[in-house]
Amino acid sequence: MSSTLVRECLLSRKRDVTARLRVKQMKKTTSLKDKKKSKGMDTQNLRVHVEATKVLRTVGDQEAFYFYEAVGKPTGEVARNLPDFLDRIKSVKSESLMFHLQRKDFQNWVEKILGDSQLAEELEKISPSYGDEVRAKIHETVENRVRELRQSPADISVDENAVVLLPYP
Repeated sequence: MSSTLVRECLLSRKRDVTARLRVKQMKKTTSLKDKKKSKGMDTQNLRVHVEATKVLRTVGDQEAFYFYEAVGKPTGEVARNLPDFLDRIKSVKSESLMFHLQRKDFQNWVEKILGDSQLAEELEKISPSYGDEVRAKIHETVENRVRELRQSPADISVDENAVVLLPYP
């Protein structure tokens, strides 16, 4: 795993779960090795738990979700991460929600760009219908998943050679 990805993961994770992180200065590498062995990790390779960090990350313009009311009719609304997406769901026109649900655009973006097949499956279950009911259901589904991802606590362990983000047992 590249040092850039590790750095990006740590910075993003720190912002989202700072209150739940414990920073440890590792005086002995044996406790780190024990944790890695108990997690099934190779002590020679740096492994980082990245699911929540990957899903909650902010993507660039090319991977962002652009809302449309119909083909060729953009709304001007853009989401670059799930919290942005939640905000846009509150304000975008119902026609846009229907358009994207019917085309499975939400599910595809969440699964293929953000890498969250669990949320994509939940969005797939939402029936395209008009009104605030569908808006509320989409919002609730995404909000619950964001909450779940943010609550997956992690532990940052630091020694003189590496920084490792480990999930709590």
